[in-house]
Amino acid sequence: MVFAADDIEALHVWSDRIIHEIERRTGFILQGAEVTAHTLARCATVGLKMGDPAWAINHPRPRGITHIVQIVRRPEDDAPFVSEAFGGSVAAGISLTPLAEWLARSQPHILANEVWAVDPFKMAS
Repeated sequence: MVFAADDIEALHVWSDRIIHEIERRTGFILQGAEVTAHTLARCATVGLKMGDPAWAINHPRPRGITHIVQIVRRPEDDAPFVSEAFGGSVAAGISLTPLAEWLARSQPHILANEVWAVDPFKMAS
């Protein structure tokens, strides 16, 4: 798999722009209830609107996306997990959560249409 240099460069941005750039370059995005274990791309990137934090006031964000996660796979059995990083006042660090558990926990955002998923690997040639 090969990614174009300009595609890689375009993703050196905030979480909301990552989702925007992948959508723009691939023409593919899922929103809200479309985001399920069966519809997500194998290694999808997912953006969420998680409130209106004070730090976002000076940084307008398309769709209000303030958080991003990545679907990753366990090598032994290909099981899907969500890789997620938090800093600040939330339990800081990186966590891996089974996809089904993460989707269940994210239902309020999914039902509110505050979740968007893209497939970065559609940019590969």
